[in-house]
Amino acid sequence: MEQWFVLASLVALFWGSAGIFAKYSTPRVGVYRVALVISLVEGPMYLLAFLYWREEIPISLESGILAATSCMVGVLGYLCFFESIMDGQVAIAGTISAAYPALTVLGALIILGETLTAIQSIGVAAIIGGVIGLSYEPDPTSKHAMPKRALVFSVLAFFLWGFWSFTSKIAVDDVGAGNVFGFYVLSSVTAPIMYAWFRKLRPGAIKGSDPSKLAWSMAAVALGINVSGTFVYSFALEQGNASLVVPISSAYPIVTAVLAVALLKEKVSMLHLLALGVVVSGLMMIGLTL
Repeated sequence: MEQWFVLASLVALFWGSAGIFAKYSTPRVGVYRVALVISLVEGPMYLLAFLYWREEIPISLESGILAATSCMVGVLGYLCFFESIMDGQVAIAGTISAAYPALTVLGALIILGETLTAIQSIGVAAIIGGVIGLSYEPDPTSKHAMPKRALVFSVLAFFLWGFWSFTSKIAVDDVGAGNVFGFYVLSSVTAPIMYAWFRKLRPGAIKGSDPSKLAWSMAAVALGINVSGTFVYSFALEQGNASLVVPISSAYPIVTAVLAVALLKEKVSMLHLLALGVVVSGLMMIGLTL
């Protein structure tokens, strides 16, 4: 078995399971405390990665601002994802937010003047259609219904991560892949401040008034697994072609959905299951052309 396949499969497993740990811990800990855990867990991990993989290349002011902005927006998207799973099903919210590669492709089309292949066009259309399907619920009182607040935040994460994904590609080319981790250190350690500002724009009920040690531990595990998946993803890209690694790793919403139904007993309608499959298929079609 090829090493790149094993690593890419681990990425899907890591990113998919991270959402389960996050769903368990976030309603108990509260997003404002999760923002603090991001500083304590992700900050040191990204710092070690930067110290190990940093590159001695000149970085212009414009490139530095772009990289910093991209990382900040990525963390804001992460906070929106946490907000979305406070009340909503992680199987649905996680899939909506994970559909952001469609916006990356559209950004390359509109801003960089790139052309879409036939497969990419079908993939983007499938993702957008799938997200609409996941957002639709004819009966708001149904047990399958996604709370409006959770839906709003999952869509916000979708757009923020789309911007992050597009700009991070440019940032990596400008400052180097290893140096980007240094900018993630900055965004990670400032996450609590960013969240305090974010709360003023979108106030909501603060939960998690008395979290247990287990809830704190699960929050740290979720973040640690997510960052570990990012590291493994980098190694997978080194071992194999992006056209093979990306579609396999992009299948992680399936892992989240299966675990959410099996372990968290989430209720997902047949329409949502079909829409989830359409989104994942679209992600894989986009990945096959990268």
